[in-house]
Amino acid sequence: MKKKLSIRLLFNAAVVLSLISCRSEDLLNSSEELPPTKFRVFTAQGKETINYAKGFKTLLEHYDEINNVQHTAKALRKALKNSSEMANEYVELNIHSQDFTTKGNEKFTLFPLIKNGKVDGIIIARLKENDTQVEFLKMYTEAENYSIILKMFKEAYLKNTLPQRIAAKGNGNCSSDGSPCDTGEVIITMPGAGGGYTGGVWNGDNLPPGGCKPYENCLNPEGPGGTGGGEGNGPTPNGPQLSPCEKIKDQTIDPAFKEKIKELDKNSVLSQKKESGFSESKSGGFTKLQPSASTEHSDGMTIHVTSDTKGYIHTHLNDYLTGDTNDEGLPIIKEPIRMFSPADVETLMTMAGFIKDGNYSEIYGTMVSSYGNYTIKFTGTASDIKTGFGTEEWKTKYVEYRKENGDWSFEKLFLNFLKDKMNVQGVELYKIKDNGTVQNKSLNSDNKVQSQDCPQ
Repeated sequence: MKKKLSIRLLFNAAVVLSLISCRSEDLLNSSEELPPTKFRVFTAQGKETINYAKGFKTLLEHYDEINNVQHTAKALRKALKNSSEMANEYVELNIHSQDFTTKGNEKFTLFPLIKNGKVDGIIIARLKENDTQVEFLKMYTEAENYSIILKMFKEAYLKNTLPQRIAAKGNGNCSSDGSPCDTGEVIITMPGAGGGYTGGVWNGDNLPPGGCKPYENCLNPEGPGGTGGGEGNGPTPNGPQLSPCEKIKDQTIDPAFKEKIKELDKNSVLSQKKESGFSESKSGGFTKLQPSASTEHSDGMTIHVTSDTKGYIHTHLNDYLTGDTNDEGLPIIKEPIRMFSPADVETLMTMAGFIKDGNYSEIYGTMVSSYGNYTIKFTGTASDIKTGFGTEEWKTKYVEYRKENGDWSFEKLFLNFLKDKMNVQGVELYKIKDNGTVQNKSLNSDNKVQSQDCPQ
C-alpha cells in the first residue's frame, strides 16, 4: 500500500551533491555522430502521468541484473539466496521523496542509502538533458538541510522495515541483521526542493553510465543510441532474462501492481456483469480498460495493444443472472469460464510480436477471479508467436470444449485447449496463491495438471 508522510521542509536553492555521469554519445563508436535517445520509462503514453520514482527504480534494478552488481535491495536478496558475496550498502527504492522539476526542466527524486541495516546517506536520482541522461548521486553531508532530510528518511525506514524484521525474523526473508525487507512504497513530501550540483563519486566505478543504452531502456532500441536487435526467428536477447517465476514474484511485491490486484479482487467487482481491468505500459503506468460489447459467450475487455504495452490485468466473472429467461420461462444463468481464454492468449501473442530482441520476460497477462489469480507468460521464440484467436469462432470453440469436458478443472481445460486445439507452444500458466507462493501449472504425461512451486 502506498503511504505518504507529509513534513514541511524548506530547501535552499542550491543543494550540494556528489555525482558521476557520462554522455550516451561516448558509448557510441567515435565515427558515429548520432543524438542520444530518450528513456522508455520516462516517456508518457496518451494521458499517462510519468512516475519518475518508479522509473528510476526500474532502471537501477535492471542495471544490477545486467551487470551482476548490487545497488538495490532486489539485487542483494538475489545474492543472499545464491549465497554470493554481498555489498554492505544499497538504495532503498521503495522509500522516496516526491518527484521534483527544476527551472531547467530536469527531474529528480531523493532516496535513502542504506548501509549495514541503517540509513547512512541520501541518493538523488536525476534525469537531465532532454530526458536522455540519468545520474544517481550522493548528497554531500555539508549540504544545507542534509541532517533534516536524513532524519526524515531514518524515521520512514524504521517505521516501515523494523516491524517486518521482527515479524519475519528467522524466515529467510529479512531479519534483525539488516537483510533487506520488502518495504511498501512510502512517499515523503518535501516542498520547495532546488538544484545545484558539483563533482564526486558514489560506490566506486559501479555507477551506471548516463545514457539509456547501458540500461537497455531506450525508447527506440533500433535507432540512435539503442541496443540494436532485429527480425528473425531466433534473435539473441540483450542481457539476461529473468525466469517467469522471478518476474512474477517481483511483480507480486510491486506496490502499483498490488494496488490494482486489490482493486479487482473483490466480490463486488467479480459479481458484476462486465469484466474490469487495466493495461500496463512499459513505463509502469496503468490505464483502465473499457468493457467490450457483451455477446452470447463474452463479457470481456477491449485491450488496445501497442509497442509500449507491457501487460494487462483483468477479471473473469462469477456466475450471474442475465435477466433473460429460456423457452420454459426459467432464468438464464451466465457461467463465465474463470480461466484464460483464446482471446487472452491472442493479446499476449500480440504483445510478443512487438518484441524485436527476443527478450519476452517483461510481458504478461493476469486474470483475477474467485477461482484464483493466474498469470500467463510467453517463453517461446519468434517462431512460436501465433495470432488469430480473438474471434467469435474461437470463443465458441472454447465454450463447446468446456461442455464436452465438464468435469475438468479450469486449469486442465485451458492447458488442454491450448495444446490440442490452439496448437500453441511457449505459453506457460502460473497461479499466484494468497500466501504469495507462485506455482507453475502444466500437464504431465498422463494429461493431469501438475503444480510446481517457484523457488522462494
